Amino acid sequence: MPSEPLKKFKHRLKEVDEIIAARDAICPNGAGRPAQQKGAAVISGGTVLLSALFEGFLEEIYELAVDELYQSIPEVDRKELKSHTSQKNNNANVHQVNTLFFYLGIPWVMSHQKLRWKKCSNSKVQEKLRNLSKARNQLAHGGSRIVRKQTLVAWRDFSERLANKLDEITADHIEEKLGNRPW
Repeated sequence: MPSEPLKKFKHRLKEVDEIIAARDAICPNGAGRPAQQKGAAVISGGTVLLSALFEGFLEEIYELAVDELYQSIPEVDRKELKSHTSQKNNNANVHQVNTLFFYLGIPWVMSHQKLRWKKCSNSKVQEKLRNLSKARNQLAHGGSRIVRKQTLVAWRDFSERLANKLDEITADHIEEKLGNRPW
């Protein structure tokens, strides 16, 4: 069963799907250059949104896991930890993900044996997340970056798979530590 943060993330991925559909409406096959430029702007916005949604998922799954794992710690102390960790996570890159999960007792989560799937080795998973993060940074900070529709579609699917895997790894870790599955 997925966590609430994962359910929310999957629901919000529909917004990225809508952006992809809007791009197709603006820029159908055979469209001229003005339509292609508008379509590119839409895809750029979708890329930034996707990255933000994934970052939000990471922050929420982390905070949920902190509350599960450290139930015996006063809430004020857990809030203080979150204020210095997830609430300062300004990007969903490999380093930031690893740093958050260190606090949960899952060191170097981005190298975890479960973070791979058919035709996608662990190093490819990390590379794809780096590429999404780099594109997001370039777009969000005024840099020049062209993202093609098929790239956004691939990143959308990748992000969903990665979120599923991180959700599972987190639930497994909590179950190992506390003896029961949290979700």
